[in-house]
Amino acid sequence: MKSKKVILVEFNELCPSLIDKFCQQGKLPNFSRLAAQSQKFITDANCDVEYLEPWIQWVTLHTGVAYDEHKVFRLGEAQNLKQSSIWDRLSKKGLRSWLCGGMNIKYDSNDPNIWALPDPWSLDSKASPAEFNTFFNFVRANVQEHSNEKFQLGAASYLQFLTFMLRRGLSIATLKHIASVFWKRYTGDSCAWRKATILDWLQLDLFSYGLKKFNPHFSVFFSNSTAHFQHKYWRYMEPQKFAVKASEKELEEFGSAIEYAYQNHDQLLGRIMKMADKDTCIVLSSALSQQPFTAEEEHGGRRFYRPTDFDQVVSLFNFDGLLDVSPVMSHQFHMRFNDTQQAETAYQALQGVTFADGAPFLKLVLEDDKVFAGCAANSLVDENSQFVIDGQQHRFFDYFYMADNIKSGMHHPDGIFWVSQQQASDSNAERIKLTQATSVILEQF
Repeated sequence: MKSKKVILVEFNELCPSLIDKFCQQGKLPNFSRLAAQSQKFITDANCDVEYLEPWIQWVTLHTGVAYDEHKVFRLGEAQNLKQSSIWDRLSKKGLRSWLCGGMNIKYDSNDPNIWALPDPWSLDSKASPAEFNTFFNFVRANVQEHSNEKFQLGAASYLQFLTFMLRRGLSIATLKHIASVFWKRYTGDSCAWRKATILDWLQLDLFSYGLKKFNPHFSVFFSNSTAHFQHKYWRYMEPQKFAVKASEKELEEFGSAIEYAYQNHDQLLGRIMKMADKDTCIVLSSALSQQPFTAEEEHGGRRFYRPTDFDQVVSLFNFDGLLDVSPVMSHQFHMRFNDTQQAETAYQALQGVTFADGAPFLKLVLEDDKVFAGCAANSLVDENSQFVIDGQQHRFFDYFYMADNIKSGMHHPDGIFWVSQQQASDSNAERIKLTQATSVILEQF
């Protein structure tokens, strides 16, 4: 059946097995309701582990071609994409698209048929219309520094953001959610991790505003919160699968985090379903999923270390031609230079940095005028450790901190793909390649 409109709900890395489990337990009523009216597929990313990353696989879904053709390898590099995406093809037919937070998306900001809010890890991207940059810049600053307890924006930034949201449909539901998160913290609940879900609710309000104001034929709503929780907290949900044992306090604090994340997405899905009229097809996709990460348990688990202040770390080198430093997910960051020669000079200098015992300090990739970097340490670092630059020692924890918990989840190629307004699946979901899912979406128009 052809649809007049499609809402593509992108809940990053939801796991088919956990959806089934929580639905059977009656904890996800809106997922269960959507499943009952949908044709269900399991998508297969069908790629090597190296390419099993969401910033690669969402590009695959949006274009219909795999990495070996689209070649977008890193988060923030979508501008290198040569292929057209779903919204580009629809625009040529005069159809409007509203892309709310899609990961690693490329779009023409001058195309009157496209509204877009880039993901918070984007490089050189601006929202369209330009008024959405107030939301984009505020969220990007908070997301990129979410694990840094020392980071805080000024009061003026919060006031500007609040004013923006009040004028664009800040909902009572979102205010209640925010209040519940902070009330729990105020009353002594140690679950500070819940605040990661606040972005979902704020972004959904903006998404709703865009639906009403722009009336798009195709729209995308992206959320990363459950993926974030799975990477951090899987070991507390299923501690029996991990050799590094969590304490009772940790199990109490984090044991319900993933279930909470799925229930949070269930509430968001319920709101989205209310936004859809009878002529709207809802497509739910996760692109890929996760599974327990147990490969490095014998070494104490994998850890990540991140600069407390990126500019402070880079200032130790006094690089010529450095334009900007942009954090990415976890511990990694981009350094962009005026030209390729200056980038290569910086790359060579950074290669010479080591820990005091001679171990490599940074993992580096040189790409044209950019250096992609991250701390090489992935096991427990001694509190007195030092690193060496040109013979001078610096105390590690004066510049870096351990970001997040021990890694607990890793990527899996299976993804959820449900299409509403179709004949519901009566048996196990059909398996298709992720590249095939693109044409399923386009067939709705």
